[in-house]
Amino acid sequence: MAREKRIAVRLGADELARLEELCPDGMSHGAYIRSLIMEASPAREVDFANREEALTILSRMARDGKVAAAVALARELRTDGQEAAPDDELARILRGG
Repeated sequence: MAREKRIAVRLGADELARLEELCPDGMSHGAYIRSLIMEASPAREVDFANREEALTILSRMARDGKVAAAVALARELRTDGQEAAPDDELARILRGG
């Protein structure tokens, strides 16, 4: 793959040490940074959470003070996983909308 653009990055000693710590053996720093960029790409396939994963995520968000997550979690726990109303927040999250 031909590279048309080049960037220069200046790292402090701590940043370079961290990069060397994270970079897999045998991989150049440039290749490792490119792999991180590709992993962060929004083009990756989205995998939606199942009910248990969604409850875990909502629990963490609620603990962090996110009111909407706390409300959705409380509503879901009240219904105990029974069929949710179409406007239910957790159902909307699980549908991806």
